[in-house]
Amino acid sequence: MGVVDMWRTACLVFLTGLMVASGSVFAQNSAGMGGVQPDGPVVRDPNYRLAPDDVLQLTVWGEPAIQGVYLTVTPEGVVVAPVVGSIRAAGRTVEEVKADIARRFIEMDYLKNPTVQLTLYQVHRMRVRVLGQVYRPGLQQMRDGDTVAHAIAEAGSFIPDTAALRKATITRPGLNEPIPVNLEAFYFEGDMSQDIPLKDGDTIYIPEDTESRIYVMGMVQRPGQFPWKKTTTVTQAISQAGGPIERGALGRTVIVRRAAEGQEPQQIPVNVAELLDKGDTSKDILLQPGDVVLVRETRRPNLTTVSQVLSNLYQVVFIAKWGL
Repeated sequence: MGVVDMWRTACLVFLTGLMVASGSVFAQNSAGMGGVQPDGPVVRDPNYRLAPDDVLQLTVWGEPAIQGVYLTVTPEGVVVAPVVGSIRAAGRTVEEVKADIARRFIEMDYLKNPTVQLTLYQVHRMRVRVLGQVYRPGLQQMRDGDTVAHAIAEAGSFIPDTAALRKATITRPGLNEPIPVNLEAFYFEGDMSQDIPLKDGDTIYIPEDTESRIYVMGMVQRPGQFPWKKTTTVTQAISQAGGPIERGALGRTVIVRRAAEGQEPQQIPVNVAELLDKGDTSKDILLQPGDVVLVRETRRPNLTTVSQVLSNLYQVVFIAKWGL
């Protein structure tokens, strides 16, 4: 082996070790070395500007040690190639980086006329956060061209009973105000203008719907608040609350509805028992957001309570009579 060959080998070994020590990611697909496993070659506009996390594939013809090496653009915007070391990549085209690598080989007197092949192998993934009323909130990795709908799908979709779809927003770096997104119009009315293309660093937020709620109170199994839908009726609301308890009088059900400011709430009596007996769905009133369905207690005497009162009274009389 000549002096030049020994020098070239030493340079290659030294710089390869330097890249590994500094955490740079590259691999040789022909030698089976571990490293980045890209999805596959991508075809891009030749004017595409590289960005952090893009993956390039480098081959230098005539150099067995530099065949199909994967180079990842670091967060600092550089790639670290065998022999030549760090090359600025972010914001530049593939051809510009390739020319720099070839020039570096010549300047180092390593190759006189290098034939360098550099390919964009994998485009970086955008990082988008999806927060709020989705099943898997958190950071999602997206591709260029992905939209709001893609990100929400990656987050497991929205939670139907709690998501305020019409009040969703996108917070985008560099903008002072969030971008409003009416996801209700997109999902249910087909308004494609609301499926906004995403950018790296976007945060999608779907707030909780605190307005579209109804309340079922009184003599029911599970009193509380429940999601309101345009088709929700009084019987459906009572069913959501588990139905009436033993002392519940469905015939004395009342809907308490909010009125305009300064006016008394409206009370709408609904004989749910008669409605169910006759099967007259025309009287199954549609509810409005904020309605309170109150199932009152029956007027029939509570025999259990009466029995307890009589038992206690008997004990008092017995004690008084016998002076105990």
